[in-house]
This record gives sequence, C-alpha cells and structure tokens, in this order.
Amino acid sequence: MPDLIAHNQNALLFFSALLFSLCLMPVVIRLSFRINAIDLPDGRKVHAKAVSRLGGVALAAGLVIPLLLFRDMDRTLVAFLAGAVIVAVTGLLDDIFHIPPAAKFVGEILAAAVFVFVSGLSLEELGDFLGTGKVYTGVLAPAVTIFCMVGVMNALNLSDGLDGLAGGIAATACAFLGIFAYFGRDWISLSILVALFGSLFGFLRYNTHPANLFMGDTGSLVLGYSLSAVSVKLAQNYHTGIYLSPVTVAAVLTLPILDTLLVMLHRIWHGGNPFHPDKTHLHHRLLNLGLPHAVVVPILYICTASFGLQAWFLRSYPDRTQFAALLALGSVIYGLAFLAQRIRNRWGVRAEKKESPRAEGPESLPGRVMRNSARAVGWLIGIGLFVPTVLLGSVPRALSLAALAAAGFVIVLFPWRSRRSRPGMCGGLTYIACACLMAILQFVPDAPRWLPAYHAALSALVMAWVLLKMRYRGHKEILFLSSFEILLIGASLMIPFVLMPSFGLEEGIRRTTITVCLESIAFLMAMKILIRGQPGRDYVIAGFFLIALVIIGAKGLLLPLQPVLTPPAAHASAPSKALP
Repeated sequence: MPDLIAHNQNALLFFSALLFSLCLMPVVIRLSFRINAIDLPDGRKVHAKAVSRLGGVALAAGLVIPLLLFRDMDRTLVAFLAGAVIVAVTGLLDDIFHIPPAAKFVGEILAAAVFVFVSGLSLEELGDFLGTGKVYTGVLAPAVTIFCMVGVMNALNLSDGLDGLAGGIAATACAFLGIFAYFGRDWISLSILVALFGSLFGFLRYNTHPANLFMGDTGSLVLGYSLSAVSVKLAQNYHTGIYLSPVTVAAVLTLPILDTLLVMLHRIWHGGNPFHPDKTHLHHRLLNLGLPHAVVVPILYICTASFGLQAWFLRSYPDRTQFAALLALGSVIYGLAFLAQRIRNRWGVRAEKKESPRAEGPESLPGRVMRNSARAVGWLIGIGLFVPTVLLGSVPRALSLAALAAAGFVIVLFPWRSRRSRPGMCGGLTYIACACLMAILQFVPDAPRWLPAYHAALSALVMAWVLLKMRYRGHKEILFLSSFEILLIGASLMIPFVLMPSFGLEEGIRRTTITVCLESIAFLMAMKILIRGQPGRDYVIAGFFLIALVIIGAKGLLLPLQPVLTPPAAHASAPSKALP
C-alpha cells in the first residue's frame, strides 16, 4: 500500500509540474522582454535572434511548487527546497543584472551548504574507484560534498549551449537516477526527480530547436543543484540494504562533468582563464565538423544515455571496474570527436562531386502512385489504429488511466499554434500516442487474438510505403530524427530493456512492448512524410490517436471492471527473474 500511494503521488507530481511549467513559460517570455532579460546573439553563440533567458524561472517553479503542495515535508526535503530557492535566486540575479562570477559562486556554495548541513547528508566515502581501498572523506565530508555539488552546478551551466541540450541531458539523467531511486526505495529522491522530469518536459516544449526561450543561469543552476543533491542522497542508501556506490551515481552525470574538466584543462594548457567562455565544448567541436544543430543534440543525448546505461548494467561491479569503464567510454567519445576535428582541420572538406544533370523524362508509374498516395496512407494509419479501439469490450482501470494520462501528455505538449515550425515535436508526440495506443490495445485482456498480427501487418505495410516513398520521391530527411523525437524514443525503449527485466515481469510482456516500440517507429517515419507534405495533416493524425485513447479511458471508467492484466496469449512465457 505505501508503494501504491507513492506511485499515485508521483503521477500527481509529474503532471502538476508539467502544467505549472507550461503555464508559466509564456508569462516569463513576455516578462523577460519587458525587463530586458534577453540573450542577444554574438560570435560565441549559435542563435541569430534575441531570446528570453528566464525559462529557468518557470522551470524552477514547476519543480518547487508541486513538491510544496503535494509532498509531506521532512528534513531532507526542507533542505532541498531551501537550497533550490537560494540557487534559483542566484541564477535569476545573474540573468537580470549579470552579477560578478564571484557572487554567483557564493550563491552556489550557500545553496549547497544549506542542503548539506540542514539535511545532514554528505559524501562520507567516495568508493574504491582506484582499487586501493575506499576513499573516506572524514571531517572533510561536508566540504567535499559542497565542492562536488558546486562542480555539477557549473557543469550543467556550461553545457547549456544549444537548444534543448542541457534540458535533454538533465531529463536523461533524471530517468536513470529515478530508476536507482525506485529500486533503492528512496521515495524522497524519486519525488524530486519526477517533479523535475515533468517540469523539464514543459520547458522543452519551448526550448526544443528552434527555441523560444532559454533556461538561463536560473535553470542550469537549478538543474545542477537538483541532480547533485539527489545524487548525494542516493549515495546514502546503504542503510536500506541496497548500496549505490558514489561512482555509480556520478556515472550518470559523466558527460557534462567530463566536458567541463576537459574544457578547463584546455584553457589552462593554452594559458587562458579556465572560467573564460570559449567555443571548445564538445557541442562546439561537433558543430565545427559541419554537423547541423538537429544532429549534434541527439548525438549528445545518446552519449548521455550511454553513460547511464553503463552505470545501470555495471552497478554491481567493483568501483574500479566502473571507473575504468567510464574512462574508456569517455575516451572513445572524445577521441572520435578530436580525431574527426583533426582530420577536418588538416585535410579540409572535400568538394562534393557535382552530379550530372539528369535528362528530364516522363514520370514513372510508381512515382505517380507515390506522389498521390499520401492522403490515402494518412487515412489508413488513422482508421487502421482506431478500428480496434471500437471492438474492445471492458478495459482494466489501470490501462484506462494510462490511456487518459498519455492523451493528456500529448494534448498539453502538442504545439497546436506553432506546429509548422516544430515538426520534430509533432512527430515525437504522435509517436508516443501511437506507441501507447498500440501497447494498451494489446494488453487489454479481452482484446482480439488477431490484434498483434494485425498491428504487425499494418506497420509492415506502412514501412513498405515509407521505403517506396524514399525510393521514388526522396524524403531522405525523415531519417534524421529531432532531439525531442530521440528523447521520447529513448525513454520508451528504456521501459522494456531496463525497467521490465528489473521488475521481473513476464518475458511475453517485455517482447510485446519491444515490438510495439519498433512498430511505432514505422508510423513515426510515415507521419514525418505526411506532415512534411501537408502540415495540416498533423491535426487529423493526432486527433485519431487522441480520440482512441480517450475512448479506451472512458471504457475503463464506465464499463464493468476487469482487473486482470495479462500479456497476449501468443507471447506469454515463464516469468523471468528480477535483476539484483
């Protein structure tokens, strides 16, 4: 029963944080232009117009307000909120008045110190990462903890260089730290991470490329403070019987930390000030390779997720093994980036071969068919996924609530007014709606037995159309997923590959979920083509999915309840053992 209460409370925290953040973002955009808290373009920045930099205010409010309203206060949470307010005020003063760096450091140190001394938490040992025995901090534990927290705050601050970059990295870190918190039964840390996760999605709604606002120092410092405070808390879980090494927890945040250390060392090596801004961060190096913004951000998301996956799968290994693996993965990522930059600087970019002009001729029959097929395929996808919804009988209440939650998530985040300029967000949200709809349909106990084969055939037909469309009409750009699409696809794939084995769920459920995620990618590719050809189609497609999800939710709440949840009979198998 305590676990059920915690789950319901976390769902409330997520959606309230999401709504608070979404509602406050337009307010802070208007406010920032009135008080001149805007970020102007210059030679070091990649944006070309003035952009609000007060997004962190709404982000911080989305984190703090739900915790105050819906979470019982204890010593740790009071300490966390007090430090969060201090660091948010520090960042806000810098965003508006550009306070000196020393004053900003004082605010960061004060926030970390309040958390450490009020909560009573500190890093008493750093693990056996060198293989010479555990490193104990002794009486210096509070000072070491404050130093580490300030370091993470500045690492997130320095990583905020591209649209959606710092927010996506923080969201990915929240997901992995949330998994650690759940299995460590650390409900306080989990509540903080869930609220932060919801607030981040509200922020990314406006910060995904092309961004309407930036988080500023307010947002980046709050993110760094929150993630570092939760990391310190998670490293204290030895008293629950589930020990998490500080190396394991820190591994999730390796990318921004390592990038900051390497940038500072580079500046010192060349005789510069380690705190002076330049364009030597990893995202700048990738941009200098000629990679577009839409490619660089997803690459860094994948790198962050790689560190998180490594931390999860190696969590039971000795600290020295985990630390060596972190160094190896970091060396591979940065080694490839530095090598590619050296090759580009030395040899230059080869001129692209000019294609000989093709002789114009009559359009082939397949080309004409593909050119005129978009409307029919759009209706096929919408009706094909909608029809099974009508055939369902009663739905378990848990699945009906999941359907309504998925519909609400899509409704509040969908860029209804700016969808033409944000096709990546439209695609990502329709992917989530499609995946949730297909998964819920297949997990309903009295769903037709032919439904898995029906979904497989429909997705295969859609993917065949996508390939033919690329062959005869181009559309190669659909292979490049936006950062928001990568974030949502990665989150959906984490469920069957990381969470389900750890929960000990039946193998059939896991295989079905993997199949649904992969089949939904085919629909995502098709929807990218449809939306590209006629942006107004996103209303129709999203409308089909949302209506279907709402119908499922209504059936579960209004029709007689069937509480049993079983996987499709074709995929059922023996339960798998839970991971340690």
